[in-house]
Amino acid sequence: MSLSIENAIGSYLESVAKKGGLTSYSELVREFGLPQLDGAWTAHPLAQIFEVIDQQDVTANRPFRTSVVVVQSSNMPGAGFFEALERLKGISDPRSPDARLAVWTSEVNAAHTYAWS
Repeated sequence: MSLSIENAIGSYLESVAKKGGLTSYSELVREFGLPQLDGAWTAHPLAQIFEVIDQQDVTANRPFRTSVVVVQSSNMPGAGFFEALERLKGISDPRSPDARLAVWTSEVNAAHTYAWS
């Protein structure tokens, strides 16, 4: 995976966050001409791209730009988002839907209010 696609998607997510918005995984797939999501998240190019973007955000001590990406049907991020929060930021993956909502809301609000460059 070239760094340019990661930078392009990272910049796109930053612009969504600056506007206080959300986008969906399927919108990203369409926007960047990626393969359709078929349920095999770890094999999808977005999984590796999001890993790089999340690592960049942790290194820069800023909120996850990936927090603005949601599954259309649930309007929440996928399980990989919570796994990354736990692995990279030490934020335990909550098991209840209400606790997951609270953790995600905190991260997405931080992304929306962050002073992006």
